Amino acid sequence: MLSDLGYDLRRKCQCKSCKNPIPDTAPLHKRYCQALCQANAWSRANRQFSSAFTVSDFENVREEIKQFEVRLKVRVLGYALIKAHPQYEVVSKIGKSTFPPTGRKTKRSDETGKVCFSSAPFFSFAPWFEWPRVPLVGLYQVVVWCEGKPTPIVTGLHVEVRKALPAVHFHDDKTGQRYTLKGDLIQPKPPKPPKPPTERKKRKPATATEPQPEQAPERAPSPDRVPERVPAVAAQRAPDAELVARVKKLEEERAGQTKERADLLATIEKERKEHAATRRDFELLRATVPRTPARDDSSTRLQAAEKRALDQRLQEFEKSVGQLGERVAEQEKKIAKLETERDDLAKQVKTVSSQRDELQVERTTLARQVLKLEDERKETVAQAERERTELATKLTEAVRQRDELAAKPAHQTAPAATAEVVMAAEGADSTPPTSPTGIVIPRLALGGNLPLASSPKTGPPSLGILSQNNRPPIRGSANRKHKGR
Repeated sequence: MLSDLGYDLRRKCQCKSCKNPIPDTAPLHKRYCQALCQANAWSRANRQFSSAFTVSDFENVREEIKQFEVRLKVRVLGYALIKAHPQYEVVSKIGKSTFPPTGRKTKRSDETGKVCFSSAPFFSFAPWFEWPRVPLVGLYQVVVWCEGKPTPIVTGLHVEVRKALPAVHFHDDKTGQRYTLKGDLIQPKPPKPPKPPTERKKRKPATATEPQPEQAPERAPSPDRVPERVPAVAAQRAPDAELVARVKKLEEERAGQTKERADLLATIEKERKEHAATRRDFELLRATVPRTPARDDSSTRLQAAEKRALDQRLQEFEKSVGQLGERVAEQEKKIAKLETERDDLAKQVKTVSSQRDELQVERTTLARQVLKLEDERKETVAQAERERTELATKLTEAVRQRDELAAKPAHQTAPAATAEVVMAAEGADSTPPTSPTGIVIPRLALGGNLPLASSPKTGPPSLGILSQNNRPPIRGSANRKHKGR
């Protein structure tokens, strides 16, 4: 009877969050149909919403800044709060954070108490007080903006903020990166993709009976709009950039696969924990339910039905775990394949980089050779210019001498020429000639260079264009023979 009563009560139980009925196979102490409903209920019970905050909750902050204003004898227009992160590792990276953050639009409250957005670097203090939005309860250092002074004043005043908002995060004033209270970096959201340009629809021609004006002739394409040609260097380096892009894409895919694998493992672990909790609840239920006599068929049927339901649920869990295991194995295979492709692409990138370095070295060597040849060419041109200048000078001197000789009379030039011929002959006689072998050929003391003597065997020497009448007479026995004839 007690088991029948418990079974009837469980069937009428509803979820405290969504009011949906709880399954009959759920444990007796379960009050929520799923974990999400339980989390929502806890959030509603423990979370502090900014709409519930009022200016009276921060009256102590207002009073302390007001007293400081009276002591300083200036009007305070706005204020900001400074505090360090509770984690020392984060403080060593970003230092202290200022609230509100500078250069970023954040939530504020206007004079009516409504939520608005503003990028002002301070909370308003006059003419109306704006309560601060900070991530942590505690003491904060105050920075004030005074009337007539463009720069803020960092004071030694510290105020206690008694209410905080978990949605506000610590941030780096230089880079703008945000950190949670646990010290985790909050990744910025990726930029939204640009919207595709809207295509303008061509208007239909008007269906008027009047004659249409003549259309203007089509203009020729402007040469200014001709796209520039891609240089050869860029065309050669395009494969390198393509490989880098492919490697980056593979890295992103691998990161996605790793994340999906981690999610699958987490899901498997969660399913196992739920399975263990279900078995524990089942064993606890079997231990707490009193045993009924064998003749009570209703309790036996109830226990059999509960056991079948639990067995079915266990089978479903085991089946889901097997499917998740298969998916994990498949993901691991994909990850291994992506790693192999990444290694191949890395090798190709390395090969292309080495080839590029070799081409760079060859280009440097050719540039040096070109510079060397250019220097040699400049030296050759300079030397030729010097020789041309010298030849021009000599030519000018020869022309001047020729002009002087042409200007002298004939009777003055003849003796000079005769003297030059005599001097040349004397010089030739005084210098003994040498043979190709280096032997000095003696000359006649009085005759100088005389023609070769004739002989009966060799005959008279060759005189070139001289005629027979101008030949010298034959001397010796040959002359006597000639006279006897």
